[in-house]
Amino acid sequence: MLVLLLVAGRLVAGEIAVQQASSRLVENNYYLDANIAFVLQEEVLDALDHGVELNVDIIIMVKIKRRWLRDSLYKKDTIRFKLEYQPLTDVYIVTNLGKPKQRQFRSLAGALQHIGTVDGYFLLNSGNISSEPGLVGLVRAALNVKNLPPPLKTIGLLSGKWQADSDWWQWTIRP
Repeated sequence: MLVLLLVAGRLVAGEIAVQQASSRLVENNYYLDANIAFVLQEEVLDALDHGVELNVDIIIMVKIKRRWLRDSLYKKDTIRFKLEYQPLTDVYIVTNLGKPKQRQFRSLAGALQHIGTVDGYFLLNSGNISSEPGLVGLVRAALNVKNLPPPLKTIGLLSGKWQADSDWWQWTIRP
């Protein structure tokens, strides 16, 4: 946790960075573990403080690397989170939209750390890949401005202050 906060301190406003991602094999299944740091622009933070819900997407892909042909997409998933601030109770609420499961946090840093910690996300069953030695995993995160309320949606799509996403982090999935 301390490493994530120190690394996030080096990011500039409006940046998202995947700090680490890897897969592990447990009982014939591969699971993803990743850490993602978020530093949001002041304009985005002001909107959050004034009741605008933010949506964050974590995009996960597994590809089959090929020597002579274009890589083949094996799997693509998106983990979607909604982040909102409740001023009356002074808490941040993170909702995993795929489960619908909510958690409350007293600080924005705690809420963003929760969103950025992927722990044991199911990738694939190892029985399906025994003949595919060239598997790679990729992960990235992005602020999804397409779900903003109508007045802010146009601003979010056009303004660079709302455009926050990370580069792809790639690792090899070893059988």
